[in-house]
Amino acid sequence: MKHPRTFVIAHGDKGGCGKSTLACIAVEYALQHGLAVAVVEGDTQIHDVRDRYADTEVAVLSVDLDKSGGDATNALSSLFRHVEDTETDFLVMNSPANGHKILDAQAEILLPVARELGFQVCTAWMVGTDAASATLAHRSALCLGSDRRMAVINRHASAYDPDYVWFTEPQHREAWLASGGLVGEIPVLASRVAARIKDLPGRTLGELASRESPLYIIDRQILRDWLRRSWTQALAPLLGDTDDGR
Repeated sequence: MKHPRTFVIAHGDKGGCGKSTLACIAVEYALQHGLAVAVVEGDTQIHDVRDRYADTEVAVLSVDLDKSGGDATNALSSLFRHVEDTETDFLVMNSPANGHKILDAQAEILLPVARELGFQVCTAWMVGTDAASATLAHRSALCLGSDRRMAVINRHASAYDPDYVWFTEPQHREAWLASGGLVGEIPVLASRVAARIKDLPGRTLGELASRESPLYIIDRQILRDWLRRSWTQALAPLLGDTDDGR
């Protein structure tokens, strides 16, 4: 299918909720479709996504987005100057912890600029287990203003619904759905495979799933299956794509 120019934002209130994982899944999805990809690493102290794609065809932009007030405006100016100069079909942002300080506070600037550059803005709100994450999901100005939005559960945090306020206090999920938001999940990746991936930060997920991977054959297949299910459950619906990326 023909893809529009797409801007995927991995958003959320806290660190450790799966933003980096979602960003990597999105980059791999775009590469699988043969798109020109750029990724924005919004936390210059933690380089999860930047390091994994630094030596690839992916254009990597590292911009400190952990800002507020006037500093946030300057950070956005720096970011979108880079984006405007970058030829890309598919832009992925890995937002920092507390990214709401810039992304929600500056949504009235960010969204019009992104659209004038020709992007469809697709925001994934990574739902943590805590109450703040559930509450802020349906209050996020960026989410509410995006062309498409999805609340994503990262099952790495817990396989059990009762561990999430999102499920134990269903009014948050109901408010999200009532506002037109979608819901999805990143499935659990086998812990042994996840540990090996963490030990190889300079290798892309696609490379680790390929025949040239240093992983055992069984681990490569587990990773391939996890990527396919992640695309199907957490990314393709966000993009409005019926293709699961295979």
